[in-house]
Amino acid sequence: MGFRNKNSVLLGIGFILFFVLGCYIKETQQYALFYREQQQLFLFDLIYIGELFRQPGGFAILMARFLVQFFYSLWSGIVLTTLLLALITLSVWLILRKIGDYWYAFPLSFIPGLFFAASLLDNNYHYEGVTAYLLMLLFLFIYSTVFKRNKHLRLVLGCILTIVLFYLAGSVALLFAISAFLFDCLKKREWALLSSLYVIFAFAMGFVAVQGGWLGIYTYAYTPLCYYEATVTAPFVHYIGWITLPACMLITGLVGYFAERSRYLQTVVCLVIVITGFWSFWKSYHLNMNANLGAFYQYEYYTVNEEWDELTAVSAKNMRNYNGANYLNFSLIQKGVLAENLFLYPQFGPASLVYIPKDKTPDVRLAHILFAMGNMGAAQNVAFNACQSLNGYNPTMLKMILQIDLMRGSYAVALKYIELLEKTLHYSEWATSQRKFLFNDEQVEQDPVLGTGRRDFPNEEAFVLFDSPMDDLYKILDTNPSDVKAMQYAISYLLLAKDINHTKEFIEKYYGTPGLKSLPVPAQEALVFFYDYYHTLDEAYAVQHGITKEQLADYQRVDLDYCKNHGVTQETFDRFAIFKEAYGKVRQSQSAQSLTQYKNTFWHYLLFVQI
Repeated sequence: MGFRNKNSVLLGIGFILFFVLGCYIKETQQYALFYREQQQLFLFDLIYIGELFRQPGGFAILMARFLVQFFYSLWSGIVLTTLLLALITLSVWLILRKIGDYWYAFPLSFIPGLFFAASLLDNNYHYEGVTAYLLMLLFLFIYSTVFKRNKHLRLVLGCILTIVLFYLAGSVALLFAISAFLFDCLKKREWALLSSLYVIFAFAMGFVAVQGGWLGIYTYAYTPLCYYEATVTAPFVHYIGWITLPACMLITGLVGYFAERSRYLQTVVCLVIVITGFWSFWKSYHLNMNANLGAFYQYEYYTVNEEWDELTAVSAKNMRNYNGANYLNFSLIQKGVLAENLFLYPQFGPASLVYIPKDKTPDVRLAHILFAMGNMGAAQNVAFNACQSLNGYNPTMLKMILQIDLMRGSYAVALKYIELLEKTLHYSEWATSQRKFLFNDEQVEQDPVLGTGRRDFPNEEAFVLFDSPMDDLYKILDTNPSDVKAMQYAISYLLLAKDINHTKEFIEKYYGTPGLKSLPVPAQEALVFFYDYYHTLDEAYAVQHGITKEQLADYQRVDLDYCKNHGVTQETFDRFAIFKEAYGKVRQSQSAQSLTQYKNTFWHYLLFVQI
């Protein structure tokens, strides 16, 4: 095969393979890449850029953050990431070609990029790990190209490149040093052994960085841990992208050895190695793929973009997971139909509405829900802590904190967040639009979101994140009974708790207020059940189970007229009569199949769903 034909074939194969890689990234990482944008901000600010430049690896971080800011668009994330991996593969191939122009080794150049694609499945792996690796390959290509015959200048250049790369990209400088030394040995360059000086320089730079306090520990100076979340143990897959580069260089040299003896043996060796590499990648993919995290990233994408119908559709598929249930109910509250449509979806207790971890771990999901509930004090606390756990820059949480400070009237603090977000590309226009609220109470109070939030605030000093969110919801509604979202969350919480007594008291207190002008059907069903249950309850049985005669008499005060006066329609009474008759038959037959038509009612949830 001619040289030009061979290159054309390889180029065509490369385009096809990267189209496939782009499809893979779209299917597995498009929402994860979006969430990376939610974990950082790139600020067009000289002080911010200067602070990053002063630390080892700062330029790689700047590159990564500059690119990641475009991941707000799903397609931008897919295209840019595929392009970076393509450049990594192209760089590896250009380096391997200098060791030996064996087209059989072409598939080897894809292996490092594939393992970086696997690394990106882990959200704890920082994107600068990819940009630093690409910088290292660029430096290695430059080293392999210039001063081929001048050994003195080559050694000087290698030392300078090692030092500069450590400053620009961090620990990947050690990989460069090892690869440059290996390249010289495989090419049998003059004074190749002296290239080991680069490794010594890389270790020396790491020692200086740790001793000088720029890096915390030596593993950050010499390993991929430099690009991994410090508080989490990194899986081995993140080392493979590094290991495969010198391995591919050695294998290319090995292919050349076999090429001198047998063309077929050369092909077999390459096939075995490539198949092993792709098999290892596939195993790494399955080890790193977390279905629950993937769903969470998708939920966040639809939440941030306020695509409530899409959020309802995707979260409804995973209702037995608290994340799925919380986001589904959150989408319903945003559409104003939570209380009305509550039992159109499977529910499993109040935790389906709002799940609070026992250790009160801050997360963006909880911040969204607390903000919708009107619990602004708790929402700001959780949003602030969530920001701190994400390097201080989650744009959606910063926007929430800014809005809550406007509600509080803390205008000077809000101004700082506005000025911060105005230095970004995607959020600057929104931040500028918030300036009209600064030091303008009238504008804040007239805004639907800020005004409602401000009216939720008078008792905020008493607000804490209790184990039961109802404690705060009662205080919010006592302060601002016109908060429709808080009202729907509260009545839905009582229904999911199967607490018909407090549901009745809640309806009695708030029915007819601005936030509860009409009674949602599930609440009607609860009130009808309350009426029927206590009017048919045997007095002796009630006393035996701790209900006094006075309490029973008070409960029995709820009659048909009471129910109708509190929003129960005749249609609900008629449906309950039919349900009650069907339920009686079910109790005799021990089969609930005939009640499946009532699975979307409070009655079915109350009697058949365990929480």
